[in-house]
Amino acid sequence: MSGLRQRMAWLHTWAGLWVCWLAFAIFLTGTLSVFVDPISDWMRPEQAQESAQMPFTGPLDHASQLRHGLRYLQQHAADSKMWELWPRAGKEQFQVFWLNAQGMYEDAHLSSATGAALREDAGAVRDTLGGMHFVEFHHALHAGTTGLWIVGAASAAMLVALISGVITHKRIFQDFFTFRPAKGQRSWLDAHNLAGVLTLPFLFMIVYSGLAISWNTYMPAISWAQQLRTGDEAYTREYGPEIKSSGQPGVLTPLEPLVRLAEATFHSPVYALVVNHPGDAAMTVQVYSTTSPDTQQGNLLSKRGMMKFDGVSGALLETEMPHRAPSNGARATMVTLDELHRLHFAGAVIRWIYFVAGMAGTAMMATGAILFMVKRRQRALNEFGASTQRVYRLIDVLNVASIAGLSLACIAFLWSNRLIPLALDERHEWEVAAFFGAWAAALLHAALRPVTQAWREQLWAGAALCAALPLLNLATTGQHLLTYLAQRDLERAAVELTAIGMGAVLAFAAIRTGQRRTVASAAVRKAVP
Repeated sequence: MSGLRQRMAWLHTWAGLWVCWLAFAIFLTGTLSVFVDPISDWMRPEQAQESAQMPFTGPLDHASQLRHGLRYLQQHAADSKMWELWPRAGKEQFQVFWLNAQGMYEDAHLSSATGAALREDAGAVRDTLGGMHFVEFHHALHAGTTGLWIVGAASAAMLVALISGVITHKRIFQDFFTFRPAKGQRSWLDAHNLAGVLTLPFLFMIVYSGLAISWNTYMPAISWAQQLRTGDEAYTREYGPEIKSSGQPGVLTPLEPLVRLAEATFHSPVYALVVNHPGDAAMTVQVYSTTSPDTQQGNLLSKRGMMKFDGVSGALLETEMPHRAPSNGARATMVTLDELHRLHFAGAVIRWIYFVAGMAGTAMMATGAILFMVKRRQRALNEFGASTQRVYRLIDVLNVASIAGLSLACIAFLWSNRLIPLALDERHEWEVAAFFGAWAAALLHAALRPVTQAWREQLWAGAALCAALPLLNLATTGQHLLTYLAQRDLERAAVELTAIGMGAVLAFAAIRTGQRRTVASAAVRKAVP
């Protein structure tokens, strides 16, 4: 067994090291993604706080919006394979969507009163990705399918590191209660073990579910096999599979009765109507319900209810109640994993639990990367022969840039939201560029400065930006923490309070880094006769 543990220790060290920088970035941005909506709200200060949703008392009047929406789609998207309407009773405007000839979504905002298309006023609410920036980076590094494959490879390596780490630790339960501060390498190992054991079930769940929900990308042979067998593309959209058209004309049934039946069945307002192959005899209409904390009522699945109708006769074809698992066991398992990973079901308490566990997992990766170099500063193992010191220097630089530098880039992203001019074209892209630019600057800084000084300077810079974020908000928008609290806008207030808290953590780390440098310098002076 000792031989197995030794082999697993080697695998854990090296599998963990070469992906720890990317895994740290994926986990940190994923942890921030837990609060994607509050971050997005904070980054859109012009957007009014949404009022509390009124209790649903019965079917609503969507007749005029449905009439206006259908007329617009018939005029502008008559040849589309799919129409989608989002009626919003009592609102001054609503949205319609359609698939263009290239299979891409297009949309329009329509006036509820006249049905006229409304011009998007770029100055009304600033153009920003908001918290979705962290979601997109966590999911695919802002690099599309290529980024998704990179994240998948890092996640698979992370699973290997977790499994080998469990085998390596002889005293996994004792490590849960052990932490010896101010002991150098021993303290870093204790911190790494403690964070790992504390979050072990969470880490397994979140990494495995992240891989599982992207199965169609990582296992394309399944889709290819279906395409070869049936001759059709295995293409599934969020609102159900694409159906075949008959090639025969058909007249769309009135939509208002279908919506009223769906709202009475689901006891919630309609969220969306989807018309597949409009104008065809085989068209169908799918009506989806709105989900909310009131309808969730402790259910794990946030799945919307759906009623499917024949698009010509209006006959009911299928009903799926909200928050119910699919009858297919494999599909139900996949939906459950998706919910556990994306947290659509979660309220504030569960999101904070995920946030704390995610930060602990992120700390585990950071301490593992730092521990690697702490051990080798005490005794170099010469794994790379004559190039060992150059490789160690590279690892030091990557440690600083990926840990302190990424933290700096994340808060710089929030700063860019307040500093970039509102009228700038494609403004959200400039915010993302500011994130990557700050991260690249951190890498360059780490490469040019001694490692300890680079750690301290980047940690202090991140701490200062976090602490000053509320002041920046006040100076640029006139909004501030006390205003948020007075308006009971707890989500925006929490963003600034969390930024201040993270600044305190970074400042503490910078102080501890300075203390270690002072102790090391004193030890060197004492050793010199």
